[in-house]
Amino acid sequence: MTYPRVIEEEDRIIVIYSNEPIHSQEEDEGILLFYDRKGDIVKIIIPKDDEHHLIFL
Repeated sequence: MTYPRVIEEEDRIIVIYSNEPIHSQEEDEGILLFYDRKGDIVKIIIPKDDEHHLIFL
């Protein structure tokens, strides 16, 4: 599988950076950040709402 991988769902966008197991998570202004044991980001979940927008160039 190629990384990063972006999955768009009806209510959120998921960005997967690796297949490492998730060790911890935190939330920052509604965005969920998932980390591995080394502290590297494994996955990000961004809700689709009026506050969060993605711009494709």
